[in-house]
Amino acid sequence: MRLPSTRFLIGLVTVIVVCVAAAVLWKRSADTPPAAGPPTTVTCVGGSEKSELMADAEVQRILREAYRLEVTFQPLGSYDQVQLSTDEIKARKLDCLWPSSASAQGVFEAQHAGAFPDYRAENLLQSPEVIYAGPRGTDALIRKGIVQRRGERYFVVNMKGLLLDHVVKRGTWEAIGAADLRGPITLASTDPAKSNSGFTLAQLQLNIIATADGFSAPSLAQARKALPTMRALHDAQGLQSRSSDSGFREWLTQGGEFKAPLYAGYENQIIQQVVQSGDNSAALLKNVRVLYPDPTIYSDHPLLALDPAAGRFVDAMKDPKIQEIAWKRYGFRSAVQVGANDVADFPGIGLADQIRAAPAPAADVTLALLSCMKNATTCA
Repeated sequence: MRLPSTRFLIGLVTVIVVCVAAAVLWKRSADTPPAAGPPTTVTCVGGSEKSELMADAEVQRILREAYRLEVTFQPLGSYDQVQLSTDEIKARKLDCLWPSSASAQGVFEAQHAGAFPDYRAENLLQSPEVIYAGPRGTDALIRKGIVQRRGERYFVVNMKGLLLDHVVKRGTWEAIGAADLRGPITLASTDPAKSNSGFTLAQLQLNIIATADGFSAPSLAQARKALPTMRALHDAQGLQSRSSDSGFREWLTQGGEFKAPLYAGYENQIIQQVVQSGDNSAALLKNVRVLYPDPTIYSDHPLLALDPAAGRFVDAMKDPKIQEIAWKRYGFRSAVQVGANDVADFPGIGLADQIRAAPAPAADVTLALLSCMKNATTCA
């Protein structure tokens, strides 16, 4: 049998080498995102509590390198966002809104039905509404049976009693034996007409006052009967901050419970402060107690995409690494990954791993409550 010539063998080897090299190059090109032009810019307005998350350098890098997106984020109150007219949204060239409430999403959808053909929305993050307190006020409320301690966690088990028997009736801290605290018992928050953390508290209060069990969202008829009481709770607070982020920082820096013995906000706010405090976190937590209303309301963070570019932003924010950063640096619980958040990541805060929650009111009730918070004459 005649053997292949040397020239033939060399040619065969050359063909094999070329084929292997081509396969390797094809594999690399399949694994590597194709070269593209500059990233797509997405302009979004959202709740102030997400400002630091969206300014995070690693989050920006992931969005840019993995998803070819540059996001311009501008803080704006949740209900201010969703009540922008269609013309205003288009004039400002907004691609998305990112309120801090599913109720705000409902208001947007009720008022802008069909205005944005590519509209889609998805809840990405969440944080329960909590009440921040100090050791003196907490101990006094435990003695009154309003707050219950379970291990290292605190739960407000009688919110209706706190609101109707003490706040509305202008009870005092002296009357319930709170050491060193003076004046009327109030439940402070940001301005519910401007800021979602304050409005989420108002929604929770409305559920508790307007319904028999506090675990239900009221009908519009039930809500209207409770609006005068809601206005009384609002007026008891006095001047309120307009921003969730700045309001909580003011509470911490201006004395905590000596500024306001009870202050409502998001759970993620204390986590973010602990992360930023580093080695000083123990000193911070010494005078802060996290009280979970039982039930509470979750503050959802649905991203409302108005065009396809913002739709890509929705998908990008579900990236597991971004979701991990949102929890471990900024305290937002994931709304898309089951089991992604371990409260043991933050020992010493007293975070609850399981929380009973009530639904937020529907859009018609939300608008009636918001109108009452803005204008007392609409509460009757």
